[in-house]
Amino acid sequence: MSYIDSYDHEYIGALGYLPIYRPLEVIEGDKWGGYNFSATPDNLILGGGSGEHPGLIVHRLDSVVARFLYDQMTDAEEAGVSEADLDIITDLSYSEGVFEFCGWTIRQYANLAQMAAWEGFSTPLSDGEGVEGWLSRSIGELVYFSLPEMNPEQNRLAELFNDVSINATMRNVVCTPPGYPPCGGRRVVEGEILWGVHRF
Repeated sequence: MSYIDSYDHEYIGALGYLPIYRPLEVIEGDKWGGYNFSATPDNLILGGGSGEHPGLIVHRLDSVVARFLYDQMTDAEEAGVSEADLDIITDLSYSEGVFEFCGWTIRQYANLAQMAAWEGFSTPLSDGEGVEGWLSRSIGELVYFSLPEMNPEQNRLAELFNDVSINATMRNVVCTPPGYPPCGGRRVVEGEILWGVHRF
């Protein structure tokens, strides 16, 4: 059993070998970090922690959405945006504290970079692109199209990108098709643990 299985959470999908979860309750992990991470229902988590794969917490869903949207903007569209609005967009797109790697080793960082470059992805990591940028755009696309209620800046970003044509350019997150046996997620219902809680 993985660390995430000690808490109510839903399975969202997967990015390569990393499952994507959303906590359904506050997770109070190790005070000093490590495998037993802390997270809230406002976060997404890639990997389930000890017993599975070390967790990667996505703290700033507004930032990953902004990064995904900003990547869609053409030079001509950007030229038509006011300096004040462009400052908001770039500040959101390149916020600090977006990702928290909990208990990751150097080997796991290297494996993540190798996975991101896998040609089986619809949009693998390109030459010269940073892994965190690729992660931001992949997860940002998921949140923008499928989990907009998790983005605290959804309305503001919709207004800022109102004149930009937004397309699903990454398509790297996969979800379990209907009818397949559930592969993750749990919730306590009337004192009983219900396994196989999926968002989609």
